[in-house]
Order: sequence, then structure tokens, then C-alpha cells
Amino acid sequence: MVLRFNLSGGNNNTRNRAGRYYAAHTKNPIEGLPYDIGRKSNCANYEGNQDNWQGIYQRRQGLPENEELSRFIDNNKSDIAKKVGDLIGFYGIKCNGEPSAIFNRLLNSFKENGGLCISPEQFAPEYIPRMIIERAEPVICWGSIPHEEIRNRILQHPLLQDSIDGRQFKPNIETRLVCVLNNGNAPTQIQIRLLFEERELNLKQVNAKI
Repeated sequence: MVLRFNLSGGNNNTRNRAGRYYAAHTKNPIEGLPYDIGRKSNCANYEGNQDNWQGIYQRRQGLPENEELSRFIDNNKSDIAKKVGDLIGFYGIKCNGEPSAIFNRLLNSFKENGGLCISPEQFAPEYIPRMIIERAEPVICWGSIPHEEIRNRILQHPLLQDSIDGRQFKPNIETRLVCVLNNGNAPTQIQIRLLFEERELNLKQVNAKI
């Protein structure tokens, strides 16, 4: 299944699970579909919401795991893994098409860190790759394969100059990847960093908004 991350606050394709939810808060009622002005107003992806898309990143206490989010990730894991890899600068998919180790570490950390505990209004499929990396704890990245730009960035650091073995990143010091918002209340960027020996290396930053 190919992901089409084209959902927003407007009228959307309703042929998948995500579409069923989005039909509840489209801009205007659609004949034959449920319409709820309250859900539209509370949707983090609705332009009229004061928080708008930034509400997707808010962490809220006491929420159960969102089963629809869990199913969506399971059903689209390879596509999500590729998008996560593009965001972090390390390949999220192996040559055989399976998710890479670094993606699996990020996904497992995301789940262990309560990443699945979101409100229905925060379920925006196109933002799931960003939510995964932002809600995960720092993860070991030894053995991962960086994109060329990230590889060159790594090799510029004195402590990591000998860390590339073939195509793989194999530092001789413990190194973790972390992804953090530049502003917790009104984020505009997600910063991708390596952490090692009480130091950090900024690899890249990506837009928090799609």
C-alpha cells in the first residue's frame, strides 16, 4: 500500500480508515458522511483551530493508546520507515525492502514512550513519521547507513572521523540519534542530532509543518 499523505482540514478521500475519521470534520458537510462541528474545531489539522497543526505535537496526560494509529503504522510500516529515513538522514529501509534497525529502534522507543497515546484529533497520517522521531528517546545508531550529506557531516567531526566503515556508521564511542522540537509550544523545526560523550552534533533540521 502506498501512503498518500494528502490529508488536511478540507474535504478528503474517505476510502481508508483515516478518511473515515476526517469525514467528521471536513470544512463543510458531505452528503452521506457524518459531520461534527465540534470535532472539526478541535482538530489540530483544521485551519480554524487556534493551535492548528502544532497541536499534533502536544503531549497530553491520561490518554489511552490510539488503536487506529497503531493499525495505521502496522499496515504502512515500510512506507513510514522510508519517510522516517528521509527525515533523519539514515536509511529507514534495507536493500530487501524491510525496515532498517534504526527505524525499528525509533518505532519501539516511540511506543514505549507513550507515542501511541494521542487524542483522535491528533491523528493526522501525514504527520506520523515526524511524530515517531520526535516522541522517541535517543536511540543507538551504530551500524546504520547515513545519506551522503549526513555521512559528510559526520566525518567533519574530529571524534567521528573514523566512524564510517564501508557505508555503515560504526563509531567507537557510544552515539545516539535524537530528534527534538526547536520550540515546545510553537515548533517550526525538528532538529536531528547525534549525542556522544556529553557532546552533540547537529546533523540537519526539517520543517515541523508539512
